[in-house]
Amino acid sequence: MVISSAALDHERVKLLSLHGMSHDAWNRFGASGYRHYQVVEAGYKYNMMDLQAVIGIEQLRKVDQFWNRRQEIWLQYQAAFADLSVGRPAPIEEDERHAYHLYTLLIDEEAAGISRDEFLVEMRNKKIGVGVHYLSIPEHPFYQERYGWNPDHYPHAKRIGRQTVSLPLTSKMSDRDVADVIEAVRSVVTK
Repeated sequence: MVISSAALDHERVKLLSLHGMSHDAWNRFGASGYRHYQVVEAGYKYNMMDLQAVIGIEQLRKVDQFWNRRQEIWLQYQAAFADLSVGRPAPIEEDERHAYHLYTLLIDEEAAGISRDEFLVEMRNKKIGVGVHYLSIPEHPFYQERYGWNPDHYPHAKRIGRQTVSLPLTSKMSDRDVADVIEAVRSVVTK
């Protein structure tokens, strides 16, 4: 979904979303008769199916409910890990509305007593699904091969990418799920 107040942006996104064609299917087969189209730019097949649109509209009705629950979990994590030797997300600015879509910790082996990868293994052993978001961009082969990027030229990005771990954060989590994550993190980091 793209929202724009600029007509030019809207038209370009619409064009790109339909293979770069000058007229979409509805406009080609309208009451005014058939209209030929041209591909005026390399585009994509990004238009959604009707079923996806219906699901999306229904989900929009719940967006505030989902956001509120993710915020609750985020705040519980922030409080629960405040005394641990891990990096937590920066506080949210008062005039911003954060999505609360990821909750990441930085696991510095020297400070936490465990490496990020060992932390991942221990959490999975405790049946907690964790992820890596994100390995630094210069460490991916595409950017190294395409642009010649060397990860050693970006030491801060490399360090953060190798320390970052994402904890479960979804509006579907129960209070027990959240407590399980908190308990697992605290037991793994405080060994």
